[in-house]
Amino acid sequence: MDTSLLKCFLTLADTQSFSEAAERLNITQSTVSHKIARLETHLGKQLFERTTRTCTLTSDGRELIEYATRVVRSVEEMEQSFKPDLLTGTLVVGVPDDHYLFVPLTVALKNFMLEKPRVGVEIRGGLSSDLTRDLRQRNIDLAVIRDVPAVQDSDVLCTENLVWITAPNWVPPSDGVVPLALVRGPCAYRGAALAALEQNGMRWKCIVTCTSLQGVFAVVRAGLAVAVVTEGDIGSGVKASPAGSFLPPLPGSSLTIRYADKQPTLAARALARTMGDVLTQMAREAAPQP
Repeated sequence: MDTSLLKCFLTLADTQSFSEAAERLNITQSTVSHKIARLETHLGKQLFERTTRTCTLTSDGRELIEYATRVVRSVEEMEQSFKPDLLTGTLVVGVPDDHYLFVPLTVALKNFMLEKPRVGVEIRGGLSSDLTRDLRQRNIDLAVIRDVPAVQDSDVLCTENLVWITAPNWVPPSDGVVPLALVRGPCAYRGAALAALEQNGMRWKCIVTCTSLQGVFAVVRAGLAVAVVTEGDIGSGVKASPAGSFLPPLPGSSLTIRYADKQPTLAARALARTMGDVLTQMAREAAPQP
């Protein structure tokens, strides 16, 4: 089987649009249609229900996703093993500067560089909004992006709850005005906090704005304000305050890996798998045990 048919299938399954799949694969719409027709003929199954504007997976198409993903990944791993010269160059990768993510991801990237010494890696930490801008401007090759609220997408690696954090002895203010510690700029946590308060008609005031979460944590530990982080970032000296008692509910968040190029290099895909494996393993370890 021509594995490019499976790659085309997976792209169309993800985009559910022939035009978007063609753009992502850098081929024409007619080529996408031809490849899908070839695959359906080869398998003897209809994989998509087509209309003039959209296409949706059939039950056979949904079943094929797992098989196709395994095959494509196996082929890429084989190429990495037998054609290491394909894994060269320098990659610039963006990583959220959440402490609990940054540490394991940078360790994974170090191991990647030791295993693949022909690939150089430059790590840039920052807010997801900044990393998304850098992807659009092609200043970085790939990045781990946090979306708030969580997106429903086949590329999502894991989802996490956002929580309010307070000092252990924090008491809600008698005037009902919520004191906030915020990260400066278009921070996803900042947006989630303000949206939740305003949607519930609650008044708030900003006590401090910081350039990083470390400053936010310091202010919260001192009992001067409350803030929003992910469950994984709850550190010492603060506690998660249950939504509903005083503070409003918050949306969930999700993590995905995105590329600057529609057709990323083999090295970029290999690095994405390294980071993806770390994130999915962290999600499994954090999941409640039955």
